[in-house]
Amino acid sequence: MQNVLKKTYRVLHRGSDYICKAISAISFGFVVLCTLTVLLQVVNRYVIVKLTDYSATFTDELARFLLIWISYTAVAMCFREGTMAQVDMIYSRCGKKGRIAMYVFTRIVMGIVLYVIIRYGFWFAGKKAAYHSAMLNIPGNILYATVPIGGCLLVYEWLTEMIGVFAGEIEPFAPQEKRGLPEHNDDSDQDVEKLEAFVEEVEGEFVAEHETPENTNDKKKEVSP
Repeated sequence: MQNVLKKTYRVLHRGSDYICKAISAISFGFVVLCTLTVLLQVVNRYVIVKLTDYSATFTDELARFLLIWISYTAVAMCFREGTMAQVDMIYSRCGKKGRIAMYVFTRIVMGIVLYVIIRYGFWFAGKKAAYHSAMLNIPGNILYATVPIGGCLLVYEWLTEMIGVFAGEIEPFAPQEKRGLPEHNDDSDQDVEKLEAFVEEVEGEFVAEHETPENTNDKKKEVSP
């Protein structure tokens, strides 16, 4: 059972790497776009409006929507890397059993909260389909879909972390530097040993096939007194 949990954790952890890379790239693009939008808003307010009659009223709405998407999508990456705010005043004073009990309790509560967020997040997003934003005319379900999407991403990381803890791969509430895959891998060592044995066998066959009769006679002469 322990080996199954370890293999499952390693597969999920690698999948989490790809997910977090995608989230990081998307969030970076959103941050850049949000920064440019706010900059345009400031320039428009103090420069463009005074020179022309044009007013970029959409910038405030776009920046607000981008900030919401960044917050809800990046929370899964923060949870995975262990960079979310934690208060360990009670946890640090507990023993091993107390820490495990506290971890199980908090993750059960977290699972219940995520279920509520995802279920009613999809329901609320569907209910807001008829709503459109005032300036950009964006459908409301696109905006409110950030809640269930962020919840689904967080469920994946929540499940990956719990399997890693029960498999003994990571510690409960582990910091960022202790959440990677273990450096020592028995399966990898066995594969390397098999590969080395195969290479030695091939080299021996190659030498035996290309050994000439002259070399064989010379060796026999050297051996004979």
